[in-house]
Amino acid sequence: MNLNDLINGGGTFGFLFILRIALVVILYLVILQIVGVARRDLRRAAAVAQVPGQARQVVGHLIVIDSGTTKIPLNSRFDIEPITTIGRAPTSSVPIDSGVVSTDHARITYRNRSLWVEDLGSHNGTYVNGRKIAQPTAVKPDDILQVGDVRFKFTV
Repeated sequence: MNLNDLINGGGTFGFLFILRIALVVILYLVILQIVGVARRDLRRAAAVAQVPGQARQVVGHLIVIDSGTTKIPLNSRFDIEPITTIGRAPTSSVPIDSGVVSTDHARITYRNRSLWVEDLGSHNGTYVNGRKIAQPTAVKPDDILQVGDVRFKFTV
């Protein structure tokens, strides 16, 4: 049986063969579209990150008021950007080298003109003013954030 027999003389089988080929082609087109969009987004993100002289948007600060078992000096100041991550990961905006801090411990986001703290499923929890948080929580200046055994004060 050759390709012509499959297409012309196969009846239902020929139709199903053509349908399979069409579906494979559509699948490849969809995959190519997804790859194209992902590449374009990665190029845009890289271009934004490499713009020389572009100032970071700082929406507040974290001041270390208790460094716990870490080597972070007291009164160290960390800038809060619209999305700020806190954790043990070296890529965190606020890296904390401590065994009681999770790799991705907490996130601070700026939305609706307010700062919000959210625990990212950490093992030891995230605390705002001494209360363990389970959902995103709005914070204001002078509120206390505890991540592991390190405590910060929010400032503007």
